[in-house]
Amino acid sequence: MSLLAVVDEITELIACDLGEAALSLAELECRPRLADPAYPAAERLCLARALASSLRAVSQHRAALRATADFVSAARGQLAPADVEAAARDMADMRWALGEADLCLAQLRQIPRAHRTRRDWARMARCADALGCADAAELRAHAPPPASEAAAAAARVTALMQRLDYGAAAAELSRLARRGPGSPRLVALLAACRFHLGDDRAARGLFARAAAGGALFDEAGAHAALLMRAGDRLAVYALGRRLLRADAGRAEGWVAMARFLAMAGRAQDALAVAWKAQALAPRLADAFLAEGAAQMAAGNAGDAAAALLRAHALAPSAFSYAEAVAALVRAERLKDAFVYARELAELMPGHPAALALVGSVLAHSPESAAKAEALLAAALAADRRCAAAVDALAALFVAGGRVSDARALLEAHLPELPTDAMYARYADVLTLANDLPAAAANYAAALDLNQDNQRARAGYERVGRLMQPGAENDDDDDDEQLPIESDFSDAL
Repeated sequence: MSLLAVVDEITELIACDLGEAALSLAELECRPRLADPAYPAAERLCLARALASSLRAVSQHRAALRATADFVSAARGQLAPADVEAAARDMADMRWALGEADLCLAQLRQIPRAHRTRRDWARMARCADALGCADAAELRAHAPPPASEAAAAAARVTALMQRLDYGAAAAELSRLARRGPGSPRLVALLAACRFHLGDDRAARGLFARAAAGGALFDEAGAHAALLMRAGDRLAVYALGRRLLRADAGRAEGWVAMARFLAMAGRAQDALAVAWKAQALAPRLADAFLAEGAAQMAAGNAGDAAAALLRAHALAPSAFSYAEAVAALVRAERLKDAFVYARELAELMPGHPAALALVGSVLAHSPESAAKAEALLAAALAADRRCAAAVDALAALFVAGGRVSDARALLEAHLPELPTDAMYARYADVLTLANDLPAAAANYAAALDLNQDNQRARAGYERVGRLMQPGAENDDDDDDEQLPIESDFSDAL
């Protein structure tokens, strides 16, 4: 596993209350690498922190402290000052958990005054008060009034998000984070901003942090939608189970479970669960977004559009715009789809995903294909990692018979977007180009990343049949191609 994958997996396991599993993974993957000089010190520090987090998750605070201290002592000369300070804060937290106020205070005093966060000052003030230190009053003067400030910040950020100004909201939250870790509620809001901006990797890590800090229900609908967009069915289930275990009387857990059932191919069950969520919270937009996902899984594009537009009326967001447009396109209501896509582009001017949404709608009309291509190219010029733009432009090329252009486009962007969906899309193009061995290899790569990717599984089986002796002379050969072309039509 890559370093990032190891850290993400440990974080996710801890967030799901699977501390023992997180510790087993950390012992297997982190400890051997900590002493390996082939890894940069900053990367080994990430592993050391992940190991410490897994130990703390099972209440082994002393072992976590020892592991962190040993690593920092061995690698201090290779670590940047900011990394040393971060490690000092971690060890101070462990000292505090062990009831060692004097050593916690001494650890935090090692951080230069100019670099101390508001949380550092607050922790130091509590330690100094407990110990009766002479400078306790000075330390208290630097400590924040956390509850009122966090509430005011959440109100400001929520107002920005309601205007779909996610960039400004994220900037405000990042500014607050530089002054201290912030409340779990603010971390959840930042995760939601990153989700709506299309930065799914950052959003997933932030959601895990927020849940670990106690903000499990905050932005839970966006968290479930993010995991569904990633195709991680088990993670969606784990989130739903955890939410229901915490409070089955709230709708958020049922929303996540509806998404899980839709991903599992149980569309009717998903609808029943989504309707239960709506009964519990009639004005919760996420419950109607979940119904929309279930209706799409059932093949009911018209009903999906109705549910998604209801969600959009309750709480407009970048995600609700994108989901509504996709359903309207599938229901062949292209004029309505264009109206909503253009409205999003006006609310989020210049944003790559918004440009890609407009371009994907225009691509359905041969008369506007050139304009669609220009918009999708502009989206990629703004962000080469805009998966929606890559996907829509590849589909546009295929629809125009430009399979070689689609192949070149995907080959250029696949290294930056190594997702199961992109591998499956590339394999589809390779199949159309009759490069069947390469198509099979890329379908397999998609399934290695996500065994639930039904598109990749169907494609792999289709290519396997085509590669059988005599398949090229099979009367049904043309039919084998049709599902791929239909998939590309859906992408538009």
